[in-house]
Amino acid sequence: MELPAVTNAPLPRRRRLIALTLALLLVAACGTSAAPSGASVDPTSSPSPSTISDLRSPLIPVAGYRSTLTALSSIGLARLAEVGGKLPITKLVLIAPESTPILAALGLSATAIASRLTLVADRTALKAALAADENAAGFVRLAAIEPALRTLTWEGAAIVGVYRVASLDEWPLRAELPVDATIPAEWLSGSLAYDPATAWTLAAGGDILLDRGVSADAKRSKRGADSLFDGGFADITGTTCCSQFGVPRVAARYVSGGGVNGLMRSLFQNADLSIANLESPTPKKWRQHNSGTTFTGNPALLRVLKEAGIDFLSLANNHIGDGGVSRIPETIAAVKAAGMGSGGAGANLAEAQRPWLTNVGGITVGIVAVDQVNPSTHARVDRPGSAPIGVLEMRASITAARTAGADVVIVFPHWGLEFQAQPTASQRRFAKRAIEAGADMILGSHSHWASAMEIINDKPVFYSMGNFIFDQNWSVETSEGLVIESTFIGSRLVSTRMLPTVILKQSQPNFVDVATDGVPIMNRVWKGSKGLPRW
Repeated sequence: MELPAVTNAPLPRRRRLIALTLALLLVAACGTSAAPSGASVDPTSSPSPSTISDLRSPLIPVAGYRSTLTALSSIGLARLAEVGGKLPITKLVLIAPESTPILAALGLSATAIASRLTLVADRTALKAALAADENAAGFVRLAAIEPALRTLTWEGAAIVGVYRVASLDEWPLRAELPVDATIPAEWLSGSLAYDPATAWTLAAGGDILLDRGVSADAKRSKRGADSLFDGGFADITGTTCCSQFGVPRVAARYVSGGGVNGLMRSLFQNADLSIANLESPTPKKWRQHNSGTTFTGNPALLRVLKEAGIDFLSLANNHIGDGGVSRIPETIAAVKAAGMGSGGAGANLAEAQRPWLTNVGGITVGIVAVDQVNPSTHARVDRPGSAPIGVLEMRASITAARTAGADVVIVFPHWGLEFQAQPTASQRRFAKRAIEAGADMILGSHSHWASAMEIINDKPVFYSMGNFIFDQNWSVETSEGLVIESTFIGSRLVSTRMLPTVILKQSQPNFVDVATDGVPIMNRVWKGSKGLPRW
């Protein structure tokens, strides 16, 4: 297999963001950066670490991975000592040897909150206790944060995510803690020790359509296709009956004061690397389809994706040949001309299987995109097409990415069955083989539903993110999706979280509050994940 080449042009320099008030509703919660007008932002190749003026460890509030908690505050925790009233959490879980200095830093008395305080022996017991109670929270030292723990904001400040603090000097809570010999040494010092100043973020969206109702609605909008990323926050108010298929449709509205504010665009612009699946090819000879399931999109619309921050588009899907297999290279050229990378399709099999690589703050990230759904448009030795899914081919692509210097490898498969949240047996087998072959994360698409999540060898597998920009608002499930926001330090994944979304105005994604309207979306994910290994 021909080895890939790392893209030459680094992404623009990451800027500090101004605080976004509504981001507190996100799982990401708070913000400290201002949205630039260009594409996704990225640290320099040699970012500067925080200058820590206080050598005591930052204390980070955490919950179980499936928790819907997003934030804690000193005022809220003080209520743990009160009798009656609404409590922010059911209990506070702390590692026993660390409890005294942590409680002192929080201004809490162990005696006063005794009925709501749980002390455990170590980090493993803390993770188990938080996983068992989704309304419980705890505190850990900075070096102990990991993907299995959902990091919460403290006094409005986030330690991970796009809208994190710019430096450890800005973190408001610290304590001097005893040594914890169970924490990996590389998490304590060196390139894998977490520092928000040198971390990088990944934002991933699901299926994007640039045809049918999406392009028709964009043409009618006063802002044109730019309106696709104008979404902010929405409330789901219920359902209406019924769509043309006789099933309920979602009823939603913009949150007062936080609706069309471009927060979706801001997240993707300010993530250091942003990716999605392009479900419609963009050949030179395209045409509008007002119905049916054959798609072609106007190449001019790719500009909107680029300006919204998208850096990479997977072309490995069952619709890439809708404009003609021989014209697949035209879509690849159009994506490149718009300033984005692509993968999973090529002028021949070797090109289709070639991983896409880019540099993010000195870290080389490789993406391997593959398709399981439409063998008729799979590439051949001498014919354009998409990269076919296959264990041997996938192993070769991951090896090629690693040989070319990839520090992180993401597999982006288009697979499984439409309109269900459960993965198939073949998906699970492929996921296991991909992780064993060296993939660090799997981000799937095709089901058009927010679908199951599985943990394999402590690596996350998101079977489908559902619809991102799509016109399938004919059912509740197809109107809702996920944006995956992940935070890395070097090659180490520190945090990954699912941000639930709902589509308004035919095809515009908007965030919903994970603790309220997002609960049914997350429950669909967890129901689809029943019986699968979890964090």
